[in-house]
Amino acid sequence: MKTKTPTLPSIPLDFKIACATYQLPIPEVLQLFIDHVSFYDSLSQKSDDIYRCATNTLLNYSLSIRRESGSAFIKRREPILRYIRNIIKISVTPDLAPTRKRKMSAPLVKKIYGIMEPSRTQNTTLVMEDGKELQLKMDFCLLCELHNCSPEEYLQHFMSQISLPIVHANVGLKRIGENQAMGFFYKVLNISKELPSNNAIRTLQVQFIDQIQELHLWLFIIRDHKKRVKKYQEIYCKYYQQLLAIS
Repeated sequence: MKTKTPTLPSIPLDFKIACATYQLPIPEVLQLFIDHVSFYDSLSQKSDDIYRCATNTLLNYSLSIRRESGSAFIKRREPILRYIRNIIKISVTPDLAPTRKRKMSAPLVKKIYGIMEPSRTQNTTLVMEDGKELQLKMDFCLLCELHNCSPEEYLQHFMSQISLPIVHANVGLKRIGENQAMGFFYKVLNISKELPSNNAIRTLQVQFIDQIQELHLWLFIIRDHKKRVKKYQEIYCKYYQQLLAIS
C-alpha cells in the first residue's frame, strides 16, 4: 500500500516575516535546516557551528516534551547501540576538527539508517502548502525516529522559534536566552544565495531601517516585554505587507 505523502502545517507569520525581511525563500531555509541536522552532533557537544544550532533545536524540543523513545530501533537494538558507541568514540578523539569527525561518522550513521525500521519517516518527502517539496535527509530522519517526533512537528517547532520582534524586544531589555533556532537562522544568512532586489525593494528597505531605528529609541523607556514585542510586530507586519505588494 502506498504511503501517503505528509504535508507541512501552516507556516507561522513571524517566520514568513523573518524570511521576507532577509529575502530568503521559505523552502530554502527549511531545506537547509533539514540538511544541517546531524546525528553525529546529537551525540557530541564539541562543535559550535550551524550543524550544532540545527541539531540542538531538535534536541531541546525533544527534552521539553519528554516523549517515549520511538520503536524504529527496537528489533536491531544491539547492532545500533554498537554503532552509536563507535560514533561516540570518534566524537571524543582528540586533535580532530568537528567536520572531520562528522565525516568519519557518516558510514556508521548510514548503517544505522539502513537497518532501522522507520515508523515516523516512512515517506522522506514533505509537501508544503504551495506544492513545493522538502526532502528529509538521513540524519534528520534518524532523530525523528529516535525521539518519536514527526518531521512536521520538528519543523513546526523550528519555525515557531523564529521571531525578529521577540529578538528586538529581548535585546532592548538585555534578556539573555539561548535560542538555537535563531542562531541557525542568522547563520543561514551567511551561506544562502542573496536574491536580487529591485529598486522598489531597496528603497523600502532603507525606509524600514530608519523606522526600526526610530522605534528602538522610542521603546527605550518602555520596559514591558509584551508591549515591546507588540510594537515591533506592528512595524514588521506593515513592512511585510509592503514587501508582498511590490514582490
